[in-house]
Amino acid sequence: MWDILKLFLLLLLGIIYRFLTSTFNFWKSRGVQFRKPTVLFGNFSDMLLFRKSLPENIKGMYEWFEDERYFGVFRVRSPMLILRDPDLVKDIFVKNFACFSNRGIPVNSQDPLSAHLFNLEGKKWKSLRSKLTPAFSSGKLKRMFYLLAECGEEFQKLIDTSSETDRPYEIRELAAKFTIDVIGSCAFGIQINALTDEESEFHRAAKKLSKPSYTATLWRMLRTALPKLYKFLGVQVIDPGVSRFFKDMVSQMISQREEHGIKRHDFMDLLIELKNKGTLDESANGQVWNNEDGEEIGRLPELDENSIAAQAFVFFTAGYETSSNIIAFCLHELALNTEIQERTRRDIQDAIENRNGKLTYDAVQDMKYLDMVIAETLRKYPPAPMLSRRCEHQYPVPGSKLELPAGMRVIIPIYGFHHDPKYYPNPATFDPERFTEENKRTRHSYTYLPFGEGPRNCIGMRFALLQIKVGIISFLKKHRVETCERTITPIKFSRRSLVTTSEKGFWLKIVQCS
Repeated sequence: MWDILKLFLLLLLGIIYRFLTSTFNFWKSRGVQFRKPTVLFGNFSDMLLFRKSLPENIKGMYEWFEDERYFGVFRVRSPMLILRDPDLVKDIFVKNFACFSNRGIPVNSQDPLSAHLFNLEGKKWKSLRSKLTPAFSSGKLKRMFYLLAECGEEFQKLIDTSSETDRPYEIRELAAKFTIDVIGSCAFGIQINALTDEESEFHRAAKKLSKPSYTATLWRMLRTALPKLYKFLGVQVIDPGVSRFFKDMVSQMISQREEHGIKRHDFMDLLIELKNKGTLDESANGQVWNNEDGEEIGRLPELDENSIAAQAFVFFTAGYETSSNIIAFCLHELALNTEIQERTRRDIQDAIENRNGKLTYDAVQDMKYLDMVIAETLRKYPPAPMLSRRCEHQYPVPGSKLELPAGMRVIIPIYGFHHDPKYYPNPATFDPERFTEENKRTRHSYTYLPFGEGPRNCIGMRFALLQIKVGIISFLKKHRVETCERTITPIKFSRRSLVTTSEKGFWLKIVQCS
């Protein structure tokens, strides 16, 4: 009996081993360079075991085959192609977008807030993107800038108070209070008071989202490699309590606004308008919609409350975490580079003085050196270290004999491009001059991808940049930041986070300027 059991176990292990390794000759059979994968992990063991951060992992892989335009890797058992040629990136993002329009991130019915614009596919994505695009126009942002300015004024008071003490502050925590208030005001039309009330529901939700469990993080990494298992198990990567909070809050907000006719010109107004009219285009009848190519895509499904909650949720998570990280990374670099900091402060002060001492939308647009400083921050610390796309049908890679099968995932190693000395000499040096108009013209435009590119680029890019600028202006208008004994250099990236952030925080001193 024991011998039969041992034989059965060996047979079972053999079947599992065969299944896990059956794809490992994929790249060799196609003549594509690759590194030998390991069972269970493929080429991602350091990341899946949390031994290295995602930026470190991506940069290390990017440097494996420096003379190749692309090379192969495996995540668990799934073969993927990593691109090193910016021309190929342009092909994927723009020229051949029809073949690479989806990210391939599965959505669970048990996880309704995951059905947001970032994850949706096909016609659902296309129609929702068409509906939401007008919400992020320059005109709409200019109209709601007063909300950002109000949050900036409150943030200024907190910074004033913080500068009165001699102790260091964790800058990302301060910046996060500001970004939570901004999202609350501009997206949900409520005063969260995160600057003073750390026990608010929004603040607690934000903490849960920024520090997910290891299990949730692992599933986020694995769901594209094991989508069938992810769906079969009904995995919830979003905390159920956070899901309930967002759905209840959005439901109450819609009821209040529709019942009392409240208008704030914020994103919740725009989402409710989409729910009721199906469009933000006042000349449209809301019955039929055309996509970006002018093709008629028929009657669009109405936004229900779950869909609105999902879009509000992704707006919150993207706007809160990535923006507060970029503000913190930027101030960290300015504290280390005092001359750059002083030039940035002068740029801010001059623009405000030229607008009669008021922080206006146009004043922010005048701050050209601040633009360069933020661009360099996004170059050195891109929020997403990598992006991926799924091949929807057989695709011949331009300039090669390689053909990708349908379902193949292609990885764009953003952190690798941003730190390649071929495009950015001395990439570890913080140098805003890289982003003068003259220097930008000398580089391939697809080597700088902090917000992605093409039709699926970040829809909220303009708002994110505006929020980041107002946050930094609030810090530097009357203060400067300095390093202290708790400042960690070089920054050690978080191994648990899928966005670029610090493992140990951003500790700086805030000093009031005379």
